[in-house]
Amino acid sequence: MITINDLSFSYNEKQVLQNINISFASPAIHGIVGLNGAGKTTFFNILCGFQKNTKGTILYNEQPIKKVDFAFLETENYFYPKLSGLEFLNVFPLVNHSFRQKELADLLNIPLDELIENYSTGMKKKLILLSHLKQDKGIYVLDEPFNGLDLDANKTFEILIATLRQRGKTVFISSHILSPLLTLCDQIHHLSNHTFVKTYDKNQFQVIEQEIFGDRTTYLKEKISTTI
Repeated sequence: MITINDLSFSYNEKQVLQNINISFASPAIHGIVGLNGAGKTTFFNILCGFQKNTKGTILYNEQPIKKVDFAFLETENYFYPKLSGLEFLNVFPLVNHSFRQKELADLLNIPLDELIENYSTGMKKKLILLSHLKQDKGIYVLDEPFNGLDLDANKTFEILIATLRQRGKTVFISSHILSPLLTLCDQIHHLSNHTFVKTYDKNQFQVIEQEIFGDRTTYLKEKISTTI
């Protein structure tokens, strides 16, 4: 269980998160949704310990959460130039002794002998995820993992995420696209107005789009139909 109490964060006097009180079941797959600027990435950075919160506590199994608990796949990833995929993976310690680096890389179509700068966006994301799988983290935080992926890479990520859940891991996913979250997640949490306003269980997923967008979908359909 991940428990958050009274979490608040402001940036240059602008309130980003305010008085968040929420618990996340573990193991599970949790979707985080919200409009641009809702604070999803800030929440992830605080959760993983990369951004100090101004107030509040975060506990993992009743203990203060630590950076070592997390694997964080950011939306944009930086790699040193002239580094091959294999050289990158060799930086990380092998904690998961069932991890088969070459076999998994071949399965995911990652050319480890090539320079990372020649990789596609999907290859880079899969390489980062491999580095985390090698370290066998307990919590995986994936910020917009489906951005820039083709159909094959999308399906690969869906299968990897589902497998992590089966292995007893906890996964957080943010996405501007609801469809993969509806397929993968155990719960989806709506972040709005600086806090989590609602948590949806699987049996409530069918109402998420209507409740998030409300009458705006009808309004947009009417307006767009008269302008094109």
